[in-house]
Amino acid sequence: MLMVLQMKINNNNNKAILRTGFFEIIIVFFIVIFIAIVCFPIKTSIGYQTVGLIFLMSVAIMSLFVGRTAVLFAAIMNFVVWNYFFIPPLFTFHIDNFHDVIALFANLVVAIVGGVLITKIRKKQEILIKSQEKISLLYSLLESLNNATTVNEIVNKAQYELVKNFSVEAIIYLKEKQLNKLSDALYGNSELHSEQGFKIASNLFENSNFIQSNVEVQYERLTLAQSSIGIIGLKSSQNFDTDKSNLLKSFIVQISLALNRAINIDIEKENQIYMESQKLFQTVLNSVSHELKTPIAIITTAISNLNDEKTSSNPELRRQICEDLNSAAKRLNTLVDHILDMAKLESGYLKLNLQLCDVGDIVGIAINELKSEMQNHKINVNIQDNLPLLKVDINLFKQALINILHNAIIYTPVGGEISISVYIQDNDLLIFEFSDTGTGVPEESLLKLFEKFYRVQGLKSGGTGLGLAIAKTIVEIHKGTIFAKNRESAGLSVLIIFNLA
Repeated sequence: MLMVLQMKINNNNNKAILRTGFFEIIIVFFIVIFIAIVCFPIKTSIGYQTVGLIFLMSVAIMSLFVGRTAVLFAAIMNFVVWNYFFIPPLFTFHIDNFHDVIALFANLVVAIVGGVLITKIRKKQEILIKSQEKISLLYSLLESLNNATTVNEIVNKAQYELVKNFSVEAIIYLKEKQLNKLSDALYGNSELHSEQGFKIASNLFENSNFIQSNVEVQYERLTLAQSSIGIIGLKSSQNFDTDKSNLLKSFIVQISLALNRAINIDIEKENQIYMESQKLFQTVLNSVSHELKTPIAIITTAISNLNDEKTSSNPELRRQICEDLNSAAKRLNTLVDHILDMAKLESGYLKLNLQLCDVGDIVGIAINELKSEMQNHKINVNIQDNLPLLKVDINLFKQALINILHNAIIYTPVGGEISISVYIQDNDLLIFEFSDTGTGVPEESLLKLFEKFYRVQGLKSGGTGLGLAIAKTIVEIHKGTIFAKNRESAGLSVLIIFNLA
């Protein structure tokens, strides 16, 4: 488009210059005639030397408004008119006084030099103003593009700037990420899209020397160094001068740079997501496989023992094997439940069945569920009297409490103490506090305890790493807060806080 516009610009500029130059000469001609008509009757009173100064000043003043050609024409016309109508003898180009000859030619030289210099200064001032306007527009575009981070944001802001500053509509096609061809995904004004236009854009993308002809939308390559990142289609309802055309070129370069930056950011994000997904996949695989090994080993050993003839004659051994099988089955069931619960919570389709419940009852249900696991630990329960009813999804909230208690059981040594307290603080905060006498965790791990599949380094592992993550999600969808802290003596405390206000 820019080449086509440039050709139009050159033709239009030539015609415009001719029209403007001729019009300025006509204006200058009438100004000189007017000055001569005004000064002629009073030439005796003011003197012909003064008239010469008036002509000289008129050239200086006209040079502020007209071009160089008109200024030169004015200087020469003043030379002729002053000589013919004002310098004695009148109505002839002959001059008797040598001083008048010097004055006449000095007037001409000063008029030409002064007029040309003033014209140059004015042109340079115009160039400076245009440069400032260009810098201001480019700065506005750069500021707008720098605040955009995605391809869509950049295209939308570029489209806005192009329409505002050039009355140009734009459509952009970008290169496919893995292939050296144009993607059919479009950005910008979708009304400019057409099959023929996309074919032209594709041909131009593959061949920079492709010639466009007789098309409403003109296409330009978005080029950086030696590579092209896409094609921009431009539709304009007007022609631009050279400065405006160059400014448009600068705009397109800046749009190319901004789009390339956004594309690189997207690629980097995709790489990070891929690396994180690979890391998560490995973590999940390690966690699940580790959690599966123990019950599978128990089941395998139990089956082997059951096949032993000595087992059939030993009821006590059979009972122990059955308990082992039951424990392994529970562990497998817990693993499956945790994975399903996490998937259900993260799906966003879970609907809460909120009911008012007694805090003591729901704590008691959670403890009862883990009765067998708690046999080797001391359990202290301290529930404040007259606590208000709590509105929760009973099954979900019970699972959160079970997961927290189960975590405490795993990391509290045999004979250790697990305390459960529920109380009101500051009149409107309902707090569930679960404390154990284990080893606690490093301070840097406290915030990570509730992340999926996270396990504290150096501590024994006894679960999937999903229990506390599930508890956190359940508490948060109930508008509560959960966090962990190390106890001053020993062990870890996990607190759930509900604001009753």
